[in-house]
Amino acid sequence: MESYADALQWLYQRNQFSIKLGLESPRRLLEALGNPEQDGVFLHVAGTNGKGSVCANLAVMLGMLGYRRVGLYTSPHLVNFRERIRVNGEPVPVAWVVEWMKKSLPVLEELNPTYFECVTAMAFAYFKESGCDAVVLETGLGGRLDATNVVTPRISVITSISFDHTAILGDTLEAIWGEKLGIVKPGIPLVIDESRPELAKLAESKAREDASPFFNLTDRLIPEEKGFRLRGVHGEYSLPSDLRSESHQIRNAALSLLALEAFLGKQIPEGWLPALKAAHIAGRTQWIHSDGFLPVLLDGAHNAASVEALCRHLRGNVKGKPRFFFAVMRDKDFVSLYRQLRAVSDDIVYLDLSKIFSRALTADELRSALVSEESAGLREATITWEELEPLLRSGTGVDYAVFCGSLYLLGEIIPKLLPRYRGLEEFGKMQKEES
Repeated sequence: MESYADALQWLYQRNQFSIKLGLESPRRLLEALGNPEQDGVFLHVAGTNGKGSVCANLAVMLGMLGYRRVGLYTSPHLVNFRERIRVNGEPVPVAWVVEWMKKSLPVLEELNPTYFECVTAMAFAYFKESGCDAVVLETGLGGRLDATNVVTPRISVITSISFDHTAILGDTLEAIWGEKLGIVKPGIPLVIDESRPELAKLAESKAREDASPFFNLTDRLIPEEKGFRLRGVHGEYSLPSDLRSESHQIRNAALSLLALEAFLGKQIPEGWLPALKAAHIAGRTQWIHSDGFLPVLLDGAHNAASVEALCRHLRGNVKGKPRFFFAVMRDKDFVSLYRQLRAVSDDIVYLDLSKIFSRALTADELRSALVSEESAGLREATITWEELEPLLRSGTGVDYAVFCGSLYLLGEIIPKLLPRYRGLEEFGKMQKEES
C-alpha cells in the first residue's frame, strides 16, 4: 500500500455500505490497535435527523471555549473520505491516512472488520495522536450496537428521531428510540429533544435507571417575539430568530447549547452566538451560486421528517418556485417523499442513481408507484453536466434548484457543480490535496 488511492481502494473493498451491528468486533479491533479510544473526552451524539448539525455546532463552540484541539467524527462523507475525520475543522491529512493504513494493515487483514469499523478505529487513532482535548462523536447507525458505542462519553445527546432504517432499527418509533437510547451510560448526562410524551418518558425512565442526569430541550425552549429563550440548568440564553432561517436548525442550535451546558456543568460564557452562527455542515440547507445559473440549495433530507422540514423551510423562507432534483434509495418511503416535494412544486427531475448504487430507486420504479396525475410533468436526467446544464440555466421557468432525497445524490452532484458554483471551495481544496 503505497498511495492514498491504494488506501481508499482497500477500505472501499470492505464494502462501505455493508452493515454489521455489534460491539464485539470493534472492541476486538481496537484492542489489537492499542485501544486508542481509551482516555478520550467524548461527546456522543445519536438521532435520526439533525445529529450532523448538532455535532458541527458542538465542535465549533468547544473551540470558542478554548479547547485547543477538538476532534469531529461524522458520517457519511459526501465527496471526500477525509470529511469524516477532522481536528479543529481540518480534515485528516492524506499522508496520515496512508501511514496509518500501512502500519495497521496486518491487524485489519487478520480481523476482517467492516468499513465503518475500520474508519472508526482510524478516527480514534488520529484523535489520540493529535492530542484532542475533546471529541464530538456521531453514531453511524442506531446507537446501541453502533461501532462508536465503545466509548464512555462525558455526555450523551439524542436529536429528534423518525422512521429510517426500519429494517435494522425496527418499524416502530419505540423500537428506534430504544436503539438510540443504547448510547446512554450509567451516571452520564443525557440530553434529548423529544416532544412526544411517550418517548420522552422512556428516555427519562432509562436515565433514572442509569442514574444519569436528564435534560429534554422540549421542556426548556420557550418561543418569544423575536426568537427563542432557552432555559438552561445554569443560565438562560436568547436565540434570535435570524440565527437560522430554518426552525429545525434553531432547535438543533438550542439542543447544542443545552448539551454543551450539561457537558461543562456551568453556564456557557459569552461568545457562543458568533460560534453558532459560524458553524455549518455541508449539504444541509447549503446555498451555492453561479452567474447565469439558478441558485442551488443542497439538502441531504432523505426521510419523511427531514423532507417535511425542508418543505416547511422552502414555503416559509424562500421566495419563488423551485425545481427539485430528486433521487432516493429503494428502502425509503419514496412515494411519501415525492408527494411532499410535489406539494411545493410540480417541477421535479428524477436523477436515477441505480447504475451507481444498487439500493437506488430507478425512475421506472418511481413512476410505477405513482398514480398517473402525480407523475405528470416528472422528468428524468442522468448525473452528467450535459443533461444538467440546460435545467440549471437561469430563465427556465423557475427561481432556484433544490437537490435532495439522498446524501449519496449530493456526493455525486457536488463534483459536477464544483467547477461552476461558488460555495464548494472546501471540496475543491480537499480534491487538490488528494490529487
